[in-house]
Amino acid sequence: MKKFSFILFAVASMALATFSSCGKYEDGPGFSLSSKKARVANTWVIEKCILNGQDVTALFLLNLGDHTLEFKKDGAYEFLVDGDRETGTWSFDSKKENLELMENGSTTKFLLKITRLTSNEMWLVEDDGTDKTEYHYKSK
Repeated sequence: MKKFSFILFAVASMALATFSSCGKYEDGPGFSLSSKKARVANTWVIEKCILNGQDVTALFLLNLGDHTLEFKKDGAYEFLVDGDRETGTWSFDSKKENLELMENGSTTKFLLKITRLTSNEMWLVEDDGTDKTEYHYKSK
């Protein structure tokens, strides 16, 4: 019985150590059964936009109107804004902490830091050195 208790304790300790260190993104989640790629591959709509700490969601929506951002599993993305369409490719950086977007016909990568990634929420941060913009997306 002592051997069984020791094994159970050892397995529980390893599981706790593994799951407590699974949180890649600062705003969570701490653990997910879905891969990061599977969580990104979705159609997203803006829920909140924060510029330098100020909520500018209403202004953001006024300027962009209806829009969706779709990431596909094959690495393609499509950004639709009031009938205009931007397409390109997306990938993770080597640590899977950032999304790298490259518009079709461009050679410049656009980098967005991931701070939260669930199957229903994706929070991205754009920091150009002058302005810091947080985009809180929800699945459509």
